[in-house]
Amino acid sequence: MKKKILVMNLTPRWWMLHYSSQFCNELNKKENIELKVAIASYHNSILYDKNIDFIKIRTNPNPVSFVFDSLNTFYHLYFIYKIIKFKPNIVHFIDNHPWYIFYSSLFKKLWYKIYITQHDPTLHSWENTTLLWKIATKVNEKLRNISDKLFVHWNKLKQEVIKKYNISEKKVFSIKHWAYTFFNKWARWLKIQKNTFLFFGRIVDYKWLDTLLESLEIVKNKFPDFKLIIAWPWDLDKYKKNIEKFKENIEIYNYNIEPEQAYKYFEISEFLVLPYKDATWSWVIPVAYSFSKAVLITDVWELSSVVENSKTWYIVEANNSKKLWEKIVEMLENKKKVIEMGTNGKKFSDEKLSWEEIVDFIY
Repeated sequence: MKKKILVMNLTPRWWMLHYSSQFCNELNKKENIELKVAIASYHNSILYDKNIDFIKIRTNPNPVSFVFDSLNTFYHLYFIYKIIKFKPNIVHFIDNHPWYIFYSSLFKKLWYKIYITQHDPTLHSWENTTLLWKIATKVNEKLRNISDKLFVHWNKLKQEVIKKYNISEKKVFSIKHWAYTFFNKWARWLKIQKNTFLFFGRIVDYKWLDTLLESLEIVKNKFPDFKLIIAWPWDLDKYKKNIEKFKENIEIYNYNIEPEQAYKYFEISEFLVLPYKDATWSWVIPVAYSFSKAVLITDVWELSSVVENSKTWYIVEANNSKKLWEKIVEMLENKKKVIEMGTNGKKFSDEKLSWEEIVDFIY
């Protein structure tokens, strides 16, 4: 008899869309599993296998629409009917959504096993000041407590969850963060632009873009023609002064970048710079590996614990502009080594970050 799995993913956008689609695609291959995916109706289906069976519900990320969607009893009753008709053995919540406070309790009462994947059990340093993320904290807390199994990425996070939230070690499991090789389907293998490096992803305080910008003075002295690409839609007002200072060396693409467009920024760059203040893990790293790019990271949490320094990335002290510019200069000077690190990253991703291995481990 097949095991029935319901995957809950009501925030299928940005990197969560990447994660959800690849997780569900792998799960959908298993002959011993019958899969349904509960997903927001606005999701972009291009990354999901065409034969995946979705249960769609309207939950728009726009605040006004979200309130009306939350109050629409018909949507919820129909959604619940579809799930009860499916009769899942396991309901796996793989993201964070306010409705999970209600739905997790309902499914528990229906005697479904509850699996949870938490990417950020503790919010990043800047996030806990907003109402949205205060709600996310409550959702995380509820899901941790109600779960039969709780999955987090990498062992340090497992130990933190057990200790900080007093969760039983028996129900917390460490899993890898998987590969994003699907980006290769759109690859064009554009020519690398000399002395070009990339900052990709959300531009928020914990990523310390300001530290990176401060380091550019010395980089410019060594490499006057360097180019920093900043790619992602976000408010850059607080960085205007430094960006203006190096306007001849910085290219900004401040708009939503679809997966099929990512190659334009990764392929022309020699390497990526991720000067984070704190992080559990970064989805940008496996994307970089898919394009055979080396990564310069800061020594925070799990970012520095997965593979050996200098094989696929360099590690520097967090929030230290001097150490950062020294390593950027070193990478710009040693192009052969940077190419070798990128090749190692691709190999590591292909061989060690297996979706099949982790899906088999979870189920």
